[in-house]
Amino acid sequence: VRWMMYWIVFALFMTAETFTDILISWFPFYYEVKMAFIIWLLSPYTRGASLLYRRFVHPMLSRREK
Repeated sequence: VRWMMYWIVFALFMTAETFTDILISWFPFYYEVKMAFIIWLLSPYTRGASLLYRRFVHPMLSRREK
């Protein structure tokens, strides 16, 4: 379940990044912040992907479920 949450959040992040990368890639330390975010998602101590999935993705999917 943990990896499922990670891959769903990561896929949403990569989709959003595809459209916004051209606009925000010139910000200083963009790639460092991006790498820190991915490490935060992966870390078993912070459980970032689980947190984002349960707080944002799951409620959105639950609302659309019939």
